[in-house]
Amino acid sequence: MTYLYCVVRSDRRPVLRRVSGGVPGASPPRVLDAGGGLWLIAADVPEAEYGEAAITRGLKHLDWVSKRAMGHEAVVEHFLRARAVVPMQLFTIFTADDRAIEHVRRDRRRIEGIVKRIGGHVEWGLRLTWDEQAARASVEKAHRPGRRDGAATGVEYLARKRDMLEVNRARLAEAQAAASGLYRDLSAHASEARRRTSTERQSAPGSRLLLDAAYLVPARRAAAFRRALRQRARKLEVPGVVVSLTGPWPPYNFISR
Repeated sequence: MTYLYCVVRSDRRPVLRRVSGGVPGASPPRVLDAGGGLWLIAADVPEAEYGEAAITRGLKHLDWVSKRAMGHEAVVEHFLRARAVVPMQLFTIFTADDRAIEHVRRDRRRIEGIVKRIGGHVEWGLRLTWDEQAARASVEKAHRPGRRDGAATGVEYLARKRDMLEVNRARLAEAQAAASGLYRDLSAHASEARRRTSTERQSAPGSRLLLDAAYLVPARRAAAFRRALRQRARKLEVPGVVVSLTGPWPPYNFISR
């Protein structure tokens, strides 16, 4: 069986000497020529481990899936510097090499469109989380008792309680607005941007996910993109907001419209 990692656009046959990773149980990655400057990065996998029944069983176990996802990602990342790399979904498998090549040739028009959009680009991931505990700590610090007489302590206690309620309401609303503003601002520095609102809604209480976004950025503009993020992140004045940037990655989130 032929496991397909990605399709690479290159004028020359891709070099595999330093490719590391790969899905467990697979042969070393190899190159298949699909013609016209498109190259398939593939490997042989045993049906006992990657047949339909085996994958169905494996998908029930997070550890099994994560090991294969990491191996898949390691191979795709090797080609980040190519003119364009089109990552395949995890477990894109064909019965033989010629079937994989035929599939790409049939789908060539769509793939060429993707290559045109993502060529010379990489993906950056941006997450903003709101740490409720950190926000509460900032309120506690602002209202730390300065006197020990009962009246002052009582007033400060009531003010602290009032501001604790503000943390759960007004400050969260401010944090959400700040996240949306940052998303819009950074979108101007990317060719495309996507916000995964469904992931944001599923975040756990207490450390709420304010923003889960992906940006398609020209590789030559990566430093400018990171600099723009730093400048805007410094202006965030909402306590408890944590900014996390990851990348560069293959443009998984921009393969489809």
